[in-house]
Amino acid sequence: MVLEFFWSAGGVFVEAMTEMRFFRRSPAVVEIPPNIRSEIRAGILVCTSPRSGSNHLAGLMASAGLGHPLEWFGGRRLLELPDYPRDPRAQLLRALTQGRSSTGVYAIKLFASQFAQLAKKVKLPASLPNLSYVRLTRDDLLGQAISWARARQTREFRSTEISHLPPRYNGRAIVESLDKILMENLAWDAWFAKNGLLCLSLTYEQIQRDPADSLTKLAQLVDVEPNWETDLRSGLEIQRDAINKEWRKRFLSEYADPSSFRYRMIR
Repeated sequence: MVLEFFWSAGGVFVEAMTEMRFFRRSPAVVEIPPNIRSEIRAGILVCTSPRSGSNHLAGLMASAGLGHPLEWFGGRRLLELPDYPRDPRAQLLRALTQGRSSTGVYAIKLFASQFAQLAKKVKLPASLPNLSYVRLTRDDLLGQAISWARARQTREFRSTEISHLPPRYNGRAIVESLDKILMENLAWDAWFAKNGLLCLSLTYEQIQRDPADSLTKLAQLVDVEPNWETDLRSGLEIQRDAINKEWRKRFLSEYADPSSFRYRMIR
């Protein structure tokens, strides 16, 4: 019998589950071929959640020679590349090669939900050489939730993508997106705290204000000399517009209630 803790918007509850663990394959450390390992200087794991500005950061990092932090373990990578491997071990090797810049720095973007599935098969941190961690968040969580609800509806996750589906306000979808983002953040915070891991913390707003400063901190993290043009660009434009502003106003009129506060103790 296994007890598992689940987080919900109203608090924590415990569910008893029975698992036949002897049928499950234990996660393993992926052996890195010497020819790949010899080309690696350092690695960056960007630990984040959807609509945190991670695509913008990925473009900036690529332009600065700090790796290519894409979703190498599932997500949109599988949708964009029909021949992309499904085996997480093969995906890891792709991250160490195609996710690596000429500086020898590789980078990976990972959502907590992806990490939870990956950890069942691969011991990721133990498999990644010379790894450093970046915790990317967004100060405006409601704005993040609105952005995600809209992107999930229109399938327009980047400014370079064209959607033919008009966005329509859905308050419940925003609530659901906000709950999932909070869960992602909580999972990352718990993992870092439980394992005593240090990370470089960056926010979307901080990167927007001063991308050069954020990239300098990233370069220092992996001991790379900053060497890029002053006019740094990710190749993406801000998708937030008047529709997002309208949705925020409508959402707050429907759901905001500062007098209500939900908290449940863990005993």
